[in-house]
Amino acid sequence: MMAGKRTTAILVSIGVFIALLDTTIVDIVLPKMMSALETDIYGVQWVVITYFLGAAIAMTAVGWVAEAVGHRDTYIFGISLFVAMSALAGMAESLEMMITVRFIQGLAEGTMMPVSLLILYEAFPPEERGLAMGVYGISASFAPALGPTLGGLLTEYLNWRWVFYINVPIGIVDVVLIWHLMGNVKREKLPPFDFVGFILVSVSLSALIVFLGKGQEYGWLHSDYIVNLIIVFVVTGVAAALWVTFGKNPLYPRRIIAHQPFRLGVWSMMLFSVTAYGFFFLLPIYLQRVHGYTTLDAGLILLPGALFAGVATLLSGFASDRVNPKAVAAVSLIGAAAASWYFHTDMDTPRGILYGDYIFWGFFVGATFAPVTLLSLGTLAEEDVSNGSTLVNIARLIAGSIGTSYATSLLSVKRDTFTEALGSNLTWAKGAVADLLGRLSGAGVTGETLFDPDRYTRAAAVLQGYLSLRGASYAFEAAYQYLALFPLAALLFVLLVKTKGDRKAGPAVVH
Repeated sequence: MMAGKRTTAILVSIGVFIALLDTTIVDIVLPKMMSALETDIYGVQWVVITYFLGAAIAMTAVGWVAEAVGHRDTYIFGISLFVAMSALAGMAESLEMMITVRFIQGLAEGTMMPVSLLILYEAFPPEERGLAMGVYGISASFAPALGPTLGGLLTEYLNWRWVFYINVPIGIVDVVLIWHLMGNVKREKLPPFDFVGFILVSVSLSALIVFLGKGQEYGWLHSDYIVNLIIVFVVTGVAAALWVTFGKNPLYPRRIIAHQPFRLGVWSMMLFSVTAYGFFFLLPIYLQRVHGYTTLDAGLILLPGALFAGVATLLSGFASDRVNPKAVAAVSLIGAAAASWYFHTDMDTPRGILYGDYIFWGFFVGATFAPVTLLSLGTLAEEDVSNGSTLVNIARLIAGSIGTSYATSLLSVKRDTFTEALGSNLTWAKGAVADLLGRLSGAGVTGETLFDPDRYTRAAAVLQGYLSLRGASYAFEAAYQYLALFPLAALLFVLLVKTKGDRKAGPAVVH
């Protein structure tokens, strides 16, 4: 039985939603997870890294597997495995068990994501594929944006383990419905599987993800461990590129990578995703560390922006079917850059301003996904869409790792720099000291305090805390502004894409 396009869109989007929700919902509960699993920040970081590792390995092979086994059956396998690992992750009592389960859960996510995009692409006619990408993009942009909010609510009213348990009932219902309502599409004749390409690409991506995730901890190039990982990444990456170029049956057909609109679209997707995932990582930290909001309050502040991101994704997909998607992507990327640059980061930013900033940012980030994806896949031949969707998702995965790592390193370096600069420039002759003394007096510190040893110690602690927070707020501002440059770089690639819409009015997709 074949479900209609709307039913297909709903069923597939449910699985995509819970899979991508896990890319950010875990971030906000990591402190509680550290306590329960008796580990530190560096240990618990592997919970995130191994998820990306599993996804990278699975995505490398899933294009061929989906064509051989069938799109529906591959998707059902992925979501079933994801649900099972979610249940085990919720029950994990040790860091080792959690890391193992998250790796397998990542394999499941890497299986689901490219196939879900392929199923949606096939379910909609060519003139409605912008809408299909918008439907897919609701989950792709809305789920990561909603993650911190839902994670905060579940932690506040239930338990941090429910960030995993929540996937189980939803996933089971989705599997049953997909099995009964969707047909299984597969290709009868396929080239042999490229094991050499699979191993080279998997090893290269794994090395990249690990050194990006652990580089800050080990001191980047000061560590032999990181240097060795970089060498492995470069050697296997170059070997993979040569194999794809000269191999007999490469993992990804050369015509896809050589296709100009696809290649430029993937680059723009990567650059844009660096900003998106960097912000997804930084925003909960900013709200909780600088403003002191609880996990729940931080999540609620991010909720309206997440909703606007979902609405904007659907609207931009709808618009991309009616005008050149290059225009939709260009406007969205400019808006995303502006929203990132002007995002408020001060210690005293009112809550209402934070709501507005994230709504503005979420809207344009959500609106970018559908047209950029359509530019990537819209001119590929039907038989290449499977591998194309795989490469788009690999690009998203790599960008997520780079964005998170870049944001972490940037924040750490800038925070130390600004805090040190504030301390060294603080003299009693400075006008800023009057403001600082006002803050200290609000904490019970007066001029007499400075002559009492015990009170002086407390005053010094308050002063240091104030300088640290102020330095952190400046560091977040700098990080946001650096991240704002990536959508502008993505815009350059978008403008270079050649589509039908460049020659005449109307939709740019050709099929």
